Amino acid sequence: MVFATVRREALVFVAGEPARRASTSFGERWFCRDCGTPLAMIVDHEPDTVDFTVATLDTPEAAPPGFHIWTESRVDWFDTSDALPRHARRRADGAP
Repeated sequence: MVFATVRREALVFVAGEPARRASTSFGERWFCRDCGTPLAMIVDHEPDTVDFTVATLDTPEAAPPGFHIWTESRVDWFDTSDALPRHARRRADGAP
């Protein structure tokens, strides 16, 4: 799943408010109350930002990825075909 990161105040929902669920010891996920679509993730170590799912944008091609994380947990039959940096677990800055 592709996420992009923005300042929390920059993320605006045009209709309704997302449901929220603590999904890890360090963060929560937001999702659509009606259909369950994943919308965003908030992590405690970055309280001023939100990671949102790019697929929920009207124009997802406007937010291309810059790197891949958690590649150690990908399924064996899938690999990306780009040359972007890959990280087995965490982001390049060491955040969980």
